[in-house]
Amino acid sequence: MKRSPAAKLSAARGGAKLAQAALIACALLPALSLLCLRLQPALLRVSGPTVQLLLVIVPLSSFLLAVFLWKARFHITQLEAQQAEVIHKAGVDPLSGLPNRLFFQQLLDDAVAQSSPEAPIALIAIDIDNFKCVNDGHGHGAGDRLITGIAKRIRRVTREGDCLARLGGDEFALMLVNVENAVQCAAMAHRIHDAMVAPFDLGSAQLFVTVSLGVAMCPQDGSTAETLAQAADLALYRAKHEGRNRFAFFDKAMEQKLHLGKTIADDLRAAIVRDELTIAYQPLLSSCGMRMQGLEALVRWQHPELGPVPPEDFIPLAESRGLVVPLGEWVLRRACSDARRWPHLRIAVNVSPVQFRQRGFVAKVKSILEATGFDPNRLDLELTEGVLIQDAEQAENVIMELRALGIRMGLDDFGSGYSSMIYLRRFAFDKIKIDRAFLASLETNGEGAIILESIISLGHALGLTVTAEGVESADQVEFLQKLGCDELQGYFFDPPLSAEVIDERLSMNAWVAPAAEEPRLPAPVEARRGVSAA
Repeated sequence: MKRSPAAKLSAARGGAKLAQAALIACALLPALSLLCLRLQPALLRVSGPTVQLLLVIVPLSSFLLAVFLWKARFHITQLEAQQAEVIHKAGVDPLSGLPNRLFFQQLLDDAVAQSSPEAPIALIAIDIDNFKCVNDGHGHGAGDRLITGIAKRIRRVTREGDCLARLGGDEFALMLVNVENAVQCAAMAHRIHDAMVAPFDLGSAQLFVTVSLGVAMCPQDGSTAETLAQAADLALYRAKHEGRNRFAFFDKAMEQKLHLGKTIADDLRAAIVRDELTIAYQPLLSSCGMRMQGLEALVRWQHPELGPVPPEDFIPLAESRGLVVPLGEWVLRRACSDARRWPHLRIAVNVSPVQFRQRGFVAKVKSILEATGFDPNRLDLELTEGVLIQDAEQAENVIMELRALGIRMGLDDFGSGYSSMIYLRRFAFDKIKIDRAFLASLETNGEGAIILESIISLGHALGLTVTAEGVESADQVEFLQKLGCDELQGYFFDPPLSAEVIDERLSMNAWVAPAAEEPRLPAPVEARRGVSAA
């Protein structure tokens, strides 16, 4: 069994102490022998020449051995120091000077083994928010300076006996000993967040940085080092999911959700392979609300045991389990295949950041278009800002290749990020979709209305089609019409519909206004749906 760095260091020190003890013993032997020689007359009466010879040889040999060991002592001390340094380096992260993952794992194992309900310990998983953006925007040297700066700040607020470690990348872990309750853990989390308030000097720039924390306690949240670490990671995931720059405690509901997530992930993988998913299509209507311009393809999943699984549950799961690429390809293939029956309509398909950055993405899109026989001039691929942030140059090249195929590119959730305007100037988009949050809290004479009007004017000035999603009321429709919004989408008109319902609506000319009729506000969807929505 492999020994920990701490155990190896302890063994090396033990060997050195044993050598020192031998040196002391050899040094004392001459004195003992001289004492025996002083008593020689008495010994000669009870012993022969052999004893006399020993009384001469032993002092001399022990003296010579002591001199040899005394000279070798410095070599032993030097060897001990070298061995200790090697062992120390094996267990320490060279950048931050903190214990590394291997050493910390051994320390955590020992601490968990000694913990009890009366003497619990706690583990705090720490992750730097948006650390990749620091490396990408300021360079890896700045990222290294940020790592060391954060390590110093956290170490300053920890207590004696606590252990802070760097597990790798932007991941840290803090083990708290002698904790009485969750209140002490929360107090430590607050101290860590307070330590991040001041900006970090990265040489080329000063940057404000936040961290997310996940807290788990032993033994109630995990009775082994492995289960405790899993619990802390789950709590960290929750803190990030809830907005970052916060901390969260582990609870049993997270564990149940993790188990359910693994089951769903396995079933989702099988559903993609067995073609068990479906596509719902939400109409994109002209500003008058009567003429359908296109459809947005939205994936749906009916689980055989759990029933309908919401997209907001299984799509993030697909992203975290490496399934989003095959899922995105399935959606694109099915949408292109279905849309061949609607030759006058455009089809919009969302593309995830992971799928977009996949090597050979353009070639895969092209092969799907060729296999389905779908006209690329009728396809809209919609991206979010997250696609563009990671590698702007690569994203620009991919967008240009897709547009060269005849595909239109749209920027989804426009206005939800801080740099959308920059993206419109740099990237060749054909369409922007206004984030539904602008309509959810819309006041026709407030700041939201001014921003909305500015977005529509900007889009038109750049020659872009402007689409508003999340339309749910006649007031919103009327206001968007006045602003000149090009396309409307939302539950006020229709929810996502099956391909069969789309066929039926088109056969009834449900969305096409008579040519001589002036545009008018549509009735709410419940009043228009009738038998075709059943």
